[in-house]
Amino acid sequence: MATPRDDRPMLIQRAGRPMATDVSVQIAAAPAQAAAASTAADACMAWFDEVDARLSRFRPDSELSRLNQAAGRWVAVSATLFEAVAIALWAARASDGLFDPTLLRQLEALGYDRDFALIAQRAVQSTGPLLGVPDRPAWRAIALDPARRRVRLPPHAALDLGGIAKGWAADVALSRFCAPFAGALINVGGDLRAQGGPAPGEAWLVGIRDPRAELAGAPTAGESYVAGVSLSRGGLATSGALRRWWLRDGQRQHHLLDPRTGRPLPLWIDADDNPANDPAAAPLLATATAFAPTAARAEVGAKVALLRGYPQALRAVEATWERYGALGPETDADVGIALALTLGTGEVVTSHNLAAYLATWGTAGAHLPLLIRSAALERTRGD
Repeated sequence: MATPRDDRPMLIQRAGRPMATDVSVQIAAAPAQAAAASTAADACMAWFDEVDARLSRFRPDSELSRLNQAAGRWVAVSATLFEAVAIALWAARASDGLFDPTLLRQLEALGYDRDFALIAQRAVQSTGPLLGVPDRPAWRAIALDPARRRVRLPPHAALDLGGIAKGWAADVALSRFCAPFAGALINVGGDLRAQGGPAPGEAWLVGIRDPRAELAGAPTAGESYVAGVSLSRGGLATSGALRRWWLRDGQRQHHLLDPRTGRPLPLWIDADDNPANDPAAAPLLATATAFAPTAARAEVGAKVALLRGYPQALRAVEATWERYGALGPETDADVGIALALTLGTGEVVTSHNLAAYLATWGTAGAHLPLLIRSAALERTRGD
C-alpha cells in the first residue's frame, strides 16, 4: 500500500479588493515553507494596500493627488511613487507616446472624475467642454530628480497611473516577496505575473475571458473563456472596454483614450448601432491580451495594441520579434511582446510569434534567443 507523500507543494492563497479590483495571490511552497509562504502572501496584500493609498487618484490625500495639486513645483515623494512615475515615463517614451499617463484632465472632462462604481453605465452631468491634447504631450516635460527623489510636473498637468500601476504592483510583489518559492501567480485585476507553477513540472493555466459573455453580465461569465495558455514565467495583461463605460450627453464614454485625440477609442459594442459602419473595414477589437516579460510591460502592450487596432497591432509586434528575437533594446515597448486579440466578432487572432514567446519568455528556465538583424549593428562588427 502506497504511503501518502508529505512533500507535495502546498498552495497558499489570498484574495481581496485592495486596489478597487479583484486581486489574488497564489504561492506554491513545500510544506516546510508553508509559514513563510503565508507571511509572503500577507505581505503581497499589504503591498497592494500601500500602492492604492499612495497612487489612487480618487483619494484626495494620496501622494499622487498631492503631486498633481503641486504641478509646476518640485515635490519630494516616496520610493513607491517615484518608481511608479519612472516606469510610466519609460512606457510613454518606449511607445512613442501611445501610452500617455498625463490624460487625467481629459478623463475628468469626459466624466470620469470619481470612483468608477459611482458612474458605471450611468449618465453623468456635463460640467464643461471636452479637452483636446496639447501639441507637446505633458509627459515629455515631467522632470525626475533621482538623487533627491523628487518629481516635477509641468504646470496644469496631472498624472493618472491606472494604466500601469496594477501590472507594476504585481511585478514588485512577485520579486519582493515570492522569489524563495517554487511557484507564484499574482493577479491584479487581470494583470498577471507568473513564476514556476502550482506543482513541479506544471505551469499556471490562465484563461482569456470571453468579452461577449462578460459584457452580457452572464452569471457564468467568469467561467467562459475564448482561449487558455500555460505560463511559468513572465506577465500577461488584458485590456478592453466591456462594462467600464458611462454616458455623457447621451454618448457612451470609456476610460481607454487615444492620446492623439484625447477621445475614447471606437467601441466594438457600438459598431452594430453605427449606420455609417463600413462592413468592409477591419473589425474592432473587443480585448487585447499581451504577453511580456513583466506584467507592467504586458499592461502597456495591451493598451498600445488597442490603439493600433487590427491587424496593425499584430504586424508591429511580429516585426519587432523578427528583428530582435526574444530580447532587444529597452527603448522599444514592442520588444518581447506577443498578442492574442479578441475581435468584436468573437474570433481570436494571435501574433505569429506567440508560440515562440511561450517557449521562451513564457517558460521558466528556457533559453532566451537573441536575434539581431540590424544593418547598423552589422557594420559595427568591422566586417
